[in-house]
Amino acid sequence: MKNIKTISRINLIAFFIVLISCSDGKNTESLSENKSIMEKEKSEFITLINSFEVPSGKLEESVKYWEACRDFLKVQPGYVSTKLHQSLKNDAKFQLVNVAMWTSPQAFINASDKMRKELGVAAVEGLKPNASLYTVIRE
Repeated sequence: MKNIKTISRINLIAFFIVLISCSDGKNTESLSENKSIMEKEKSEFITLINSFEVPSGKLEESVKYWEACRDFLKVQPGYVSTKLHQSLKNDAKFQLVNVAMWTSPQAFINASDKMRKELGVAAVEGLKPNASLYTVIRE
């Protein structure tokens, strides 16, 4: 497995070297703009990481519940994006992990409070969220 990761990294690096070396110079400004936007986003947004302990036999129901929450939250002020990840290991403690971006901790707190009051969808019995907000400190 380690060799595959090493080969994949080498291929990715080679791809970027070819991409940059094939550039005619016209896209250099565009690449700089994209990098600037990405750096700005990293410094301005906070990350929600929510790992879910999913009860046996409740995976599909849990995903549907997450989708209902996502649909509610994505129209709230401060929402940026979200992605739900599923473990490749069937016996993993956290079968689902949600990673979301928000403009601020307060925006997330306000949206979460509003969702708890207004969502109108019952939570999945036994589903245990483990949520916390994070900020990037190293790259």
